[in-house]
Amino acid sequence: MSSGRFPVTTIPDLVVKAGVQQALDNLRAAFPDWVLTVLPDGQGGAWVEVASVPLGAPYVQGESFLIFLLPFTLPGSDIYPMFVRADLARIDGGPLGDGFQQTEVSWPGEAAPRPIIQVSRRTRGAFAAQTASQKVAKVLDWMRSR
Repeated sequence: MSSGRFPVTTIPDLVVKAGVQQALDNLRAAFPDWVLTVLPDGQGGAWVEVASVPLGAPYVQGESFLIFLLPFTLPGSDIYPMFVRADLARIDGGPLGDGFQQTEVSWPGEAAPRPIIQVSRRTRGAFAAQTASQKVAKVLDWMRSR
């Protein structure tokens, strides 16, 4: 959703299961301008980092990274958890509220844990009825409507 075209970056020996590859293809098609870094989780799933996602109101920060796991059990599982920048703050100075929790994430993208905010918006019901891009869009829409 950025204004310019950016390459998708992956590690050369990315090995993921078919459902995860479909989710990656879906994300690339839905968000062609996003810079995606994709790293295997060692089980057939993949960690994904989107370099710069526009946030806008109600947040002070105009953008954030977004990190999430595409589990090896796709499409029969939820795309969860999702993480954003640790310094996320509301323009009105209020609390972020339910669904946000400050923590750290350890993932293959970095040697040391990264301070982050976990965004908890689990999909209820049939996970397979929702594509990866739909889940990401729903979480971002939810964040922007808070």
